[in-house]
Amino acid sequence: MKNIRSHVRVCAIGVCLLAIPIYIAARSGGPPSGVTGGFGEGNCTQCHRTNPLNTGTGSIVITGPATYLPGTTYPIRVTVANPNPESQRWGFELSTRNQSGQQAGRLLPGGDGYTQLLPELNGIQYISHTEVGTRFGTPAGVNFDFLWQSPASADGALQFHAAGNTANGSTNNTGDFIYTTSFSPSPRTAPIPVPVLPANGVVNGASFAPGTVAVAPGSIVAVFGSNLSDGGTLLSSAFDANGRQVTGLLGARATVGGVAAPMFYTTGGQLGIQIPTEVSGTSTTIQISVGGETSATRTIALEPAAPGIFTTNSQGSGQGVIVLATGGGIAAAVGSISGVTSRPARPGEDITIFATGLGQTNPVVPTGARPTTLTRTVATPTVMIDGMAADVSFSGLSDCCVGLNQINVRVPANTRTGNTIPVVLTISGKQSNSVTIAVGN
Repeated sequence: MKNIRSHVRVCAIGVCLLAIPIYIAARSGGPPSGVTGGFGEGNCTQCHRTNPLNTGTGSIVITGPATYLPGTTYPIRVTVANPNPESQRWGFELSTRNQSGQQAGRLLPGGDGYTQLLPELNGIQYISHTEVGTRFGTPAGVNFDFLWQSPASADGALQFHAAGNTANGSTNNTGDFIYTTSFSPSPRTAPIPVPVLPANGVVNGASFAPGTVAVAPGSIVAVFGSNLSDGGTLLSSAFDANGRQVTGLLGARATVGGVAAPMFYTTGGQLGIQIPTEVSGTSTTIQISVGGETSATRTIALEPAAPGIFTTNSQGSGQGVIVLATGGGIAAAVGSISGVTSRPARPGEDITIFATGLGQTNPVVPTGARPTTLTRTVATPTVMIDGMAADVSFSGLSDCCVGLNQINVRVPANTRTGNTIPVVLTISGKQSNSVTIAVGN
């Protein structure tokens, strides 16, 4: 089974870092609500008055689904661009409405820190850039990525309106160019293929152990099959108004033991979900639905703990997603992972192992939620590095993500040096996949 590069792996590596905010006068923290230019409201030229609207060489483009299914989460991209070398900072604001001008669905900020919700105005949601999202000094243009949950029932052709600012980054509102655009998705009328979920299609989302191997409540798993979305691919997710991971993406929903499962990503052939913490026993059932079409019900085996360590190749083997306590890079050979800081760990150095499936925690964290306080696993794992037991200082949940375990350990003093030193953990009598780290002096 070929798997995709999951959102969880990216967050675990920690590449989604936010830049230090820089203050500017051009509304870097977000514009006022109600300046998208849609339904008779104003636009950003109310403050940025130097250049007439939609002049110069810039543009704003909304990319989203041409058609939508009710109650479905879709990725939306706003591209603000201008080849003018004076354009060095970027901003936008967007709203979604039906033909009567009422709110259509819900907007959810992306996970990169570049977008935010503004205060609602007359019942309308507005989403815009954040201060770091303006990305001062970036030439040519930028993308703003976020999610949209379509209305619970079809509401006709909808209207997305957006205004974009290609700013020069000065300390005032002069010299900037403002652009507006719109986008109109319609209800989907084409038939949806029935999702296919084969037997043994649910595997640990870190180790990718065969589907005959049990998974644990609360863990991250991958679900393999076909027709598992409305035809698109979405490798990111979001949190709802209650701070819980959304349970549907691109029309796909998973029900495990009768409980809606939080979803991390979706493609036509693979879903990433969390096994709800409420399920128990030695087995449970899973069913996938897409746009009202439903798969066969399958049975999956459960164990209180079923550990898996994340790997940088997202295949459950090779270099582990294991982070250095000092500097935050991956404990791998220098330059071995494109775009990611790495160096070998040193004997006696503290490292953090990212995993899933370590079982019950104290306190219990609800399904789809991130921990809000220090949360430890009830059982303590044994971690072997180069065949030697490592001191474990913490085993619990990471507060960045849903279902993500982290184990803080110290590399044994007598560990050999090399780029493929084995690491494996055991908890409640269950052993993880074996991964590797680099160790040097």
